[in-house]
Amino acid sequence: MEERIRAISETLGIMNQAGLEVTGKSAPQLMYFAGKDLGLKEAAAHDSTDDIERALKWVFPSSEDVWKVTLWKNKEDDDFWVYEVEEMFIRLLFEECPVRDACLAAGVRMGGVACQTVHGYAAGMLEKIFERRVDLHTEHTGPGACLVMLVTNLE
Repeated sequence: MEERIRAISETLGIMNQAGLEVTGKSAPQLMYFAGKDLGLKEAAAHDSTDDIERALKWVFPSSEDVWKVTLWKNKEDDDFWVYEVEEMFIRLLFEECPVRDACLAAGVRMGGVACQTVHGYAAGMLEKIFERRVDLHTEHTGPGACLVMLVTNLE
């Protein structure tokens, strides 16, 4: 089973690199929007909610051994959500992520085509579930965890 997982990881890593070769530096952004379109379609099976934790379970339904996405905030912040003039945002900590595992196994850069496709897919699903615009932006990638900012309109 470990050999099979490693082979799948290497394949994903190759696809990540090949996407850059085919379309150049715009590949991650193009795949983000392709993933977002797919997420918008897939979310039709779910109800609408404003509950971020419930929505994340719909987007990442596997066990925490596969996807572990938790809310993150600075110690000095009272709430996970940060409110600005027209937008609000929340940070998501990806502690377990099969895409990060695949990138590490294949020795390719994190945050590329594969990551952006998943981020776009999640943004599309969350946009449909929350019934308002959602975008995800990578703040940090690393071997132990990645930090992603979810940005949306004020309610």
